[in-house]
Amino acid sequence: MGIAVIYGSSRKNGNSDQLANLLVDGFEADKIHLSDYNIKPIVDYRHSEKEPYPNDDYHHLIERVKAQDVLVFAMPIYWYGASGLTKTFIDRWSQSLRENKTEFLSSFASKTAWVIGIGDDEPHLKGIPLVQQFQYIFDYTGTNFAGYILGRGNKPGDILQDTIALATVEEIRKKWHT
Repeated sequence: MGIAVIYGSSRKNGNSDQLANLLVDGFEADKIHLSDYNIKPIVDYRHSEKEPYPNDDYHHLIERVKAQDVLVFAMPIYWYGASGLTKTFIDRWSQSLRENKTEFLSSFASKTAWVIGIGDDEPHLKGIPLVQQFQYIFDYTGTNFAGYILGRGNKPGDILQDTIALATVEEIRKKWHT
């Protein structure tokens, strides 16, 4: 089982990173910190002559993601949704769809995905829009949405006090070992 962890936080070793690292500890994982890469915003070329897409790190990253079986998206909850880094990366999937929709969708249809969202303002309730956003994304790509973890944290290390999030990590790890 190959795992890609897509970290969407601009702060390394923050709460979402810590929880994702606990989840994949002991498993081989390709850890992708989006903040380490240059991913430009999508430019909508759908209704014009085909233009060159930005020359950045997107193609390299999407190939790394497509090479894995399990995807873990880990991010802080910003304004009830995905972090900007995560959203920009996913917005660029529109580029891949335009380049080769059939290949792109078939590569994601064989994957299982998990979402980790960490917030400080009632994340178990106010993180539901984040979960819904990913449910729609995975419905469109045909990806098996296996589940999510919503945790509470603000300062680095706060997530380690969220017993529900930690217990959920252990439940998922048990499933992966079977």
